[in-house]
Formats: sequence, structure tokens, C-alpha cells
Amino acid sequence: MTDFHTKTFYGNKTSVVISSPSKTVPYIFLSCLHRKEDGSWEKTFEGEGKTVKLSVEEIICILDVLNRKSANWRGYHVFKDRKTEIYVGWEDETRQVLRIKLGNYTKKLRFPNTNLLNLLLEHILAEKIEFATSGTFEVKKGTEIDEEREYGLFTEHITSRDGLTVVETTEYGVSRDTLELQAIIKVESPKALLITMDNGDEFWIPKSTIHSSYDINNKTEKQSFIVDKWIIERNQIIQ
Repeated sequence: MTDFHTKTFYGNKTSVVISSPSKTVPYIFLSCLHRKEDGSWEKTFEGEGKTVKLSVEEIICILDVLNRKSANWRGYHVFKDRKTEIYVGWEDETRQVLRIKLGNYTKKLRFPNTNLLNLLLEHILAEKIEFATSGTFEVKKGTEIDEEREYGLFTEHITSRDGLTVVETTEYGVSRDTLELQAIIKVESPKALLITMDNGDEFWIPKSTIHSSYDINNKTEKQSFIVDKWIIERNQIIQ
């Protein structure tokens, strides 16, 4: 059994690359590259294109779309000053064209590439569940390792469209930057608070990003929250 996988889905102007550096690490890399004017492709090792690291949970979200159980999945990766929106979803209700978006890069896939992507991700996921979630291991010399190892994953805004769910997740690096905001608690879930601002806007705030005490029983008066800066920027909260 091979230890790594890489597959490029080429297009006329944009290509998307799926790569798994090792079956023993719980993530893959997803890259989008543009063709240059001279006909050559952007190179990731020269810092060109757009590359994100996807966790096992996010692989599952993409597979849910490919298996037509979800209409689309939108993720947000926030680490330090780098913020990237990721989108994987069907272009319309016929679910024949898959659109992949990384920041300003967009790539469309059709049959049979959508089926190949599905089979590849299912195989990689099975490998990682078996080899990357138990025991101890050493990553082979030369394997690319991303230093952004500490992160949290927050799933939110699950709605319905055409009988399918729409899932959004936010993956964020551990940050010490915080900001204070004033808001009223509207709803509590096991992992988050739905808060209401003065202008009536509502936002889900992960409890793990709140660094101050609050009264969950007080749902009529404004309270002060010290929260991670990324969640305020992510939701474009205006105070």
C-alpha cells in the first residue's frame, strides 16, 4: 500500500491538486493553480497558487457533497493574518458540475472527474482513519509538514436547500488576539452562543473563543464578551 497520494485535475486555465503527504498524518493538502501567460503552471513550492490544509473532518464534509447528501460545504481557515474561504458545492440542482473555490481561485469538475475525486478521497479517508488516529508514528524525512498544527474546528449554519444540507465550518489557528464586544445572549447550544448586537444582527460564537465569564440565564441585558479576534473578523461584526 502506498504511503502518499497526489492527483491533479487539469483545466484550460485552472487546475486543482489533491495531495496526501502520508497516510499517518490526519490531513491533506488542496491546491488551486493558474496557468501563466507563457503556458506554464503556477508552482506551489515557489509560493504560487493557493494551498490549504484540510482535516479529516473537512474531508468528510467534501465527501458528503460528492455523495449528494449535502448541497455544498463552505469552510473558513483563519491563521494569524491569513484568511481563506473554501467552497465545494454543486453548481445547480442537477448536481452535474462541482465547483471548488479557494480564495480567488475557482475550478469546476464534471464526470468522470467528480467520481474519481470521490473514490480518491474515500480511499484516503479510510487510510487516515486506520493509520493516523491511533498509535505512534514518525513522519518520513522529506515529508512536508505544516507548522500550523494547533487549530480548532467549529461547524455552524446548517440549513436546507433542495432537500440537502448546507454545512459551514471554520478552522482557526490558536490566537492570543482578543477583542471586547457587547451583546445579548439569545440561544445557547452545547458548543456555541447565538448573540444579538445592538443593530439586530445575530452571530454564532463558539464557546471555546470566549475568554470571559457570562450569565447564560440573562437573555434580556447586554453582556461584555472577550472573544478571539478572528471570530469578529470572520463574521464582520460591527459594534
